[in-house]
Amino acid sequence: MDEYLDIVDENNRLTGQTKLKSEVHRDGDWHRASHIWIYNAHQELLFQLRSPDKDLFPDLWDITGGHVSAGESYEVAAVRELEEELGVSATVNDLTPLLIQKNKEIGNEYQKVFLLRCHQTVDTFRLQEEEVSDIRFISLSDLRNQLNDPVERRRFCPVYDYYLSTLDLIETQINNH
Repeated sequence: MDEYLDIVDENNRLTGQTKLKSEVHRDGDWHRASHIWIYNAHQELLFQLRSPDKDLFPDLWDITGGHVSAGESYEVAAVRELEEELGVSATVNDLTPLLIQKNKEIGNEYQKVFLLRCHQTVDTFRLQEEEVSDIRFISLSDLRNQLNDPVERRRFCPVYDYYLSTLDLIETQINNH
């Protein structure tokens, strides 16, 4: 879906300009995205298999997230993406912010990363077929092992360093609750 996005500068400040997502990606403009790492009571993380129709990284495992639409905050975008992609009803207060990272490798994005504790089982999620074709919970140790294995990691979006560094933050956050 081609939506309007706010353009930000290299310091993540709004410029007052908006463009269609396709134009933003074509032109390499800085913009915002929200990432939500979902975990359950067993300290497993939810990964979703990207639809085969996605333009970027089809059929690869990824976390939940998406672009921040024009006029939205990171938090509102995160809540919207959870509902759209997985049918998860959450509020801004349910989100634990972890960090904001500047990502030059994939589309010049500022990504605000959140953590969400979820009590749902895999069979109770409602998947948005255009975005997500499957979901699964993965233990922290299994995920770490898969991301460090040169063959296994190819089943995930190619942002392995991001996943691994975020795992350390998540593990600390979960253990402190």
